[in-house]
Amino acid sequence: MRSQDKQIDTGSEGAEPGGARRSLFRDLPIVAIIGRPNVGKSTLFNRIVRGRVAIVDDEPGVTRDRNYRESHWAGKRFFVVDTGGLVPDSKDTIEHLIRKQVEAAVDEAAVVVFVVDASAGLTPLDRDIADLVRKSGKQLVLVANKVDSKQARVFANEFYALGLGNYIETSAEHGTNSGDLLDAIIALIPEVKSDERHVAAIAVVGKPNVGKSSLVNRLAGSDTMIVDDMPGTTRDAVDTFVDTKYGVVKLVDTAGLRRKARADSDLEKHANLRSISAIDRSEVTILMLDAESGLTKQDLAIAAYVEQSGKGMVIAWNKWDLHGKDEQLDFAKNVRQRFRHQPYIPVTFLSCLSGEGVDELVDKCFQVHAARDTRIPTGILNRTLEPHIRRKPPSGKGRRAPRVYYLAQSGTKPPAFTLFVNDPDMIKESFKRFLEKRIRDIYPFEGTPVRIRVRKSK
Repeated sequence: MRSQDKQIDTGSEGAEPGGARRSLFRDLPIVAIIGRPNVGKSTLFNRIVRGRVAIVDDEPGVTRDRNYRESHWAGKRFFVVDTGGLVPDSKDTIEHLIRKQVEAAVDEAAVVVFVVDASAGLTPLDRDIADLVRKSGKQLVLVANKVDSKQARVFANEFYALGLGNYIETSAEHGTNSGDLLDAIIALIPEVKSDERHVAAIAVVGKPNVGKSSLVNRLAGSDTMIVDDMPGTTRDAVDTFVDTKYGVVKLVDTAGLRRKARADSDLEKHANLRSISAIDRSEVTILMLDAESGLTKQDLAIAAYVEQSGKGMVIAWNKWDLHGKDEQLDFAKNVRQRFRHQPYIPVTFLSCLSGEGVDELVDKCFQVHAARDTRIPTGILNRTLEPHIRRKPPSGKGRRAPRVYYLAQSGTKPPAFTLFVNDPDMIKESFKRFLEKRIRDIYPFEGTPVRIRVRKSK
């Protein structure tokens, strides 16, 4: 065997396991959008980042966690953070947690965009929020949103009473004066050359209340996400950037996926779609399971969608601090039985509360990430598989038998292989499964599906 055939390219660069993590925005300035509930913050956020990223709904309180996206204008790049509606003196548990999120966003921001509703005029809540902004001492852009009528423009004059200076009239829904707003923002932030390293995207999915936000907070080392015992606290897919010794990671926390029959409101159905979208734009998915509630059909459905999408996956059993380690073997056997069609998926055990097993989960995610980019040289493939195929050739029809010429890896992310034969119609799924097992004997491709295509050789 030639020396160049001995090497399997894993696509990794000597990553080291473990290590401290910190929220990372590649040194770009952060622009925080704040305001009371339902003034159009998420619509404005979507307008600035040029996409339907945040959920927009007439129901107040839809946005709860800080939601980050990178944007740019006139050559300057920056991060924008959408926040929940601020109710300063509320005793409501969720509104109190939202307040903490908003305060954290203001604290890390270079510029605060304070949004008020011109169609409703000045309210006591606006005055309370103005006091908070003034105390922060941060650079400020005051935005009078929803100026879609002459009456709204008249009401907008009331905002001079806040003592925050001039405001910019906008209609986030229609894009009115959005360019003026962006000009005002970039006038207050410096131009920064950001680190352009690749960002690995990892989605955290699962049923409601299994600990997804707790895991993101544990990895980020801060209360980035709202954590509460009430199911459904997270409504949107929210990105958190974390630095590890492996490199930069973009963690996408998602709303708990519910079965369609149980997604009662339009908002929950929208959140389900956002969770699916988060899987689509990730490279590796962490399927969070609760050791107390066990494995459900919905978990299997999520795993099936991840496999269909060609993404990597790691199963993470949470809340193991409430169970003995002896139970892990029984649970792992149960997982293997229920996921028998996806035996390549690794299983990890952790406690987001104590942090036990979290480093091992991170290690496993990056192993899966590297496996998705691994290539097996054609020489190794065919020399290794030839005796297996000779011993167990594909079955034919009558006296006709398919002839296998060779196999070559044709792609990555996920790993894809092309089998060249004389008659593709004669190759059955059972033979492709046989080939996949033999390929995984050469390299396991842990956590990632493998695609096998059949082509007629010329």
